[in-house]
Amino acid sequence: MAGKKVQLLIDLFFCLVLLPVMIYLLPIERWLENNLLFVCLLVAWLYIVYFVNRVFTIPSLFKNRQRLIWAVIVVLAMIGITYLLSQYKMEFHFQRQPGQPPAGGPPQRTFSPMKFRLHQQAVWFLFVIVMTFSSAIGLLGQLYRLRARRQELEVAKNKAELSLYKAQIDPHFLFNTLNTLYSMVVTQSPKTEDAFMQFIDITRYIYNNANQDSVDIDSEAHYLQQYIDLQRNRLNACTKVNFTYNNDGKYPGLTIAPMLLITFVENALKYGVSTSVETDINIDMQVVDGVFSLSTSNPIRIKPKDENHVGIGIENSRKRLDLIYGNGYRLDINQTEDQFDLNLTINLKKS
Repeated sequence: MAGKKVQLLIDLFFCLVLLPVMIYLLPIERWLENNLLFVCLLVAWLYIVYFVNRVFTIPSLFKNRQRLIWAVIVVLAMIGITYLLSQYKMEFHFQRQPGQPPAGGPPQRTFSPMKFRLHQQAVWFLFVIVMTFSSAIGLLGQLYRLRARRQELEVAKNKAELSLYKAQIDPHFLFNTLNTLYSMVVTQSPKTEDAFMQFIDITRYIYNNANQDSVDIDSEAHYLQQYIDLQRNRLNACTKVNFTYNNDGKYPGLTIAPMLLITFVENALKYGVSTSVETDINIDMQVVDGVFSLSTSNPIRIKPKDENHVGIGIENSRKRLDLIYGNGYRLDINQTEDQFDLNLTINLKKS
């Protein structure tokens, strides 16, 4: 839309300002005196050249070979028509020399070879200027459209990648949660009914927000709280999960990409749980001055097959962060043989 407005302004500038000024610089008054029809034809032709060159010829350079051939034919035709206009022999009033006695009868018209050459030069000068200006405007318009097209393709690519990463993350989360519910059913835990209600609320949240670009940060925190409460049902007294969330409220209405944080929380619960050793899993979320921070800290009680393995979920989340926030976030992971610490900060004021 903005590009069309700029193009319209440029066309108006050419039609109402630039071309009239160029014509005014030529001896237009003498042309109009005896060659009004020719002047009208010339001006109309210059406008036609401008729009044909900008709208058809230049865009054809970026099309297929057939359009390119037609563009060459059109340019040759415009040159031919301009040549015919330049061959028009203007007539001018005969000017008496100083001191020459006045002649009787009406003023005579005469043809001047010198003025004819000046006339030809003026026609070709106007044609070249119009062709050059319209070509420049046409090329700029094409470059703008190509750039806009590349940006559209990049946005579509990013959205497709985000959808892929979500598709990889969400089933992983649902699979682990269903395993928790299954174990509660098998052990006939008295908390099974409450756990199913929590699972329903979590599933509803996912269904309502999975396709959203952003959600309220408080809603996302509540979703994580429900997930942690649900996971606590499968933990025994050896594992303690400490979860805190604070929002200073200086920037109400802050939003974040949905289900972006669940992987980090899930990772802490996956590898930090123990059934025989006292274990503390700390998950802290803060929003201070519009900057969101998440930190997780857990001992590694369950060893991954790869000691340096971070997990596909975290890698996918990192890619989502890159696509959504670019340089507006920072993710630090410190992993040792027995400890895993993660710190994430996102400037939500710029998102």
